[in-house]
Amino acid sequence: MLERPELVLRRRSFFILAGAFVFDILLMGRTIYVQGVWSKELRQRARVAHLRGVPLAPPRGEILDSLGYVLAGSHHIYSAYAVPVQVPAPEEEAQILAQLLGQPTDRVLARLRRRLGFVWLKRHLSEAQVASLRAQRAGLPGVFLVPESTRTYPEGALAGTVLGFTGVDDQGLAGLELTYNRQLTGRKGYILREFDVAGRPVPHASATLDPPLAGNNLVTTLDHNIQWMAEQAAEAALVQHGARRAMVLVMEPKTGGILALAEHPGVNPNHYKSYRAEAYRDEVISDAIPPGSIFKPMTLAAALQSRVVGLGAGFFCPGFRMVLGRRINCWRKAGHGPESLGAVVRNSCNVGFMDLGLKLGIDRFYEYMHRFRMMGPTHVDLPGEARGIMPNKGRATILDLAVMAFGQTLTVTPVALLNAVSAIANGGYLKIPHVGERITAPDGRVLRQLYTGSGTRILDPWAAEAVQRMMTAVVAEGTGKLAQVPGFRVAGKTGTAQKVVGGRVVEGVYISSFVGFGPVPNPRVAVLCSVDEPKGAYFGGQVAAPVVGRLLRQIFRYWGLVPTNPRERPRPGTPALVPNLVNLPPEQARQDAQAFGFPVRIEGYGPVVKDQSVAYGAYRPAGQPLILTLGSAARVYMDWVAVPAVVGLSVPEARHVAFDIGINLHVEGDLGGRVQWQEWPVDREVRAGATMAVLAL
Repeated sequence: MLERPELVLRRRSFFILAGAFVFDILLMGRTIYVQGVWSKELRQRARVAHLRGVPLAPPRGEILDSLGYVLAGSHHIYSAYAVPVQVPAPEEEAQILAQLLGQPTDRVLARLRRRLGFVWLKRHLSEAQVASLRAQRAGLPGVFLVPESTRTYPEGALAGTVLGFTGVDDQGLAGLELTYNRQLTGRKGYILREFDVAGRPVPHASATLDPPLAGNNLVTTLDHNIQWMAEQAAEAALVQHGARRAMVLVMEPKTGGILALAEHPGVNPNHYKSYRAEAYRDEVISDAIPPGSIFKPMTLAAALQSRVVGLGAGFFCPGFRMVLGRRINCWRKAGHGPESLGAVVRNSCNVGFMDLGLKLGIDRFYEYMHRFRMMGPTHVDLPGEARGIMPNKGRATILDLAVMAFGQTLTVTPVALLNAVSAIANGGYLKIPHVGERITAPDGRVLRQLYTGSGTRILDPWAAEAVQRMMTAVVAEGTGKLAQVPGFRVAGKTGTAQKVVGGRVVEGVYISSFVGFGPVPNPRVAVLCSVDEPKGAYFGGQVAAPVVGRLLRQIFRYWGLVPTNPRERPRPGTPALVPNLVNLPPEQARQDAQAFGFPVRIEGYGPVVKDQSVAYGAYRPAGQPLILTLGSAARVYMDWVAVPAVVGLSVPEARHVAFDIGINLHVEGDLGGRVQWQEWPVDREVRAGATMAVLAL
């Protein structure tokens, strides 16, 4: 009877001890988890509870050209923030701050009433706003200034579409700023201050500084001097021909590096909010356009490389070719008659190139277009690259093939086309076109070389050299004569394409283009110029070839290249091409004129030629003197100019007068008549490059 309670007691003790043991194990496990695994997070929570940080923006890495010239940099600017719990009278301070910051009172008041430890009042203050806040700082408890980093572009609109721009938080939003945003962005820092539970700063508590780290720098292949030349060339083409848009792309064939990319009208990234979003599209990259005849070198290279045609092949152009019952005309409707392969290229004969395309066949033609990456992507390091468009291979007919062979019914991006032409110029290697060259640390150490390698061989050297030779003849004696550079051999191809709008070809609206490279042999630079919707003359040889010729001349002079191909002066009395001498120094103009067979007579004073008596591109008997008028400076196309009186003049005379001062005319009525009315009054000041409507009868 006495043993039973003792057994029960022992069982209870066992269960109590077992429960205590399990509890201890759980408690110990929880303690280990809290003190070990969870400790980092809990420390961070405690830190956040009584420490509040003011963010410090890091300086964004610089973007430099290949010479080390800063194209995009950073500078400090102040922003205003508030600690709402430290603002004793939000209504009163909101009224003062709204006036100082130029913001609505209710917006400022809403921010001051937030139960937060930090709110932005306004980012990126002007100098006047900073001075006003500092002057009234004593009467604005809880309001502070903090330095931030913001982007600046020292050269304004220079390479604006290439560089892109950044947002209010210094993040890349377009162009190189977007492509290399991760490399350019640094690490944010903080100033940490300690507060009590009521949100009041703890007296005598020290602030902790977590300094920001600057971003890395981007060194580009751009040359700011060549970029400036290209932008001047694009601007001049736009103004001279009253075009909608003009672009110039300059590339180094041996590397694929882009030396300049200019589009006009351009944009200034310092004021990016002043432009519509589409203004920042690099049309060189993001728009596929009908190339016209500047596409023909690729057809020629494919035909030679695949050996469907030999260098001694003969052709006959009656002015058209019948394909699948359709008549396709050559640009010269009278025909070119019997031609060699070189003459087909020199004359830009559509019939000859149709024959080359038909010899290639659909399969081989498409194969080579993909080899050239004509349909994209080229993998250029700029955002928004478009792809070229060709008819679906499975549904393509020989009629499509015949027309594509001379650059119609397909589209390509200018960067893809110049990259393919660069492969011809460098001996057959297709590169990746690029603007970024290397990433460097803030102290200048090279962290990464972006583009290396020899590229992909797509042409044998003999085929590339043969195309080079035929393209050189285009400039020397064919449709590209206005691209000639005295003392150098230049290769090129003209192109004129009807513009497609809304999927339909528009009559009378053209894209005039020229692609060229030099000096030949061993070309160092390739250039493509495209002028969209020129008024008046529209052939690529008239509109774009002179732009490329002048730009190549400037680049060769800038690089200090020694002439390798002195011109043989024409005999006196024989017709000779008049060179472009405007904006050259007088001695250089004299030398160029003599190289083309013309003596000069100089009138006036000044460092540059501002006018010449016979227009560029005309033919005159060699030995006839040219009169050059000197001036104080080259023409600046974006200055203000006074409207001339053109009423009573013939349309050609009116165009000449208008162009001389830098404005364009939109002529309504009879182009062969005389001007009866002009839109703007005489002597009114307008921006050079503006277009004035006139009526001719």
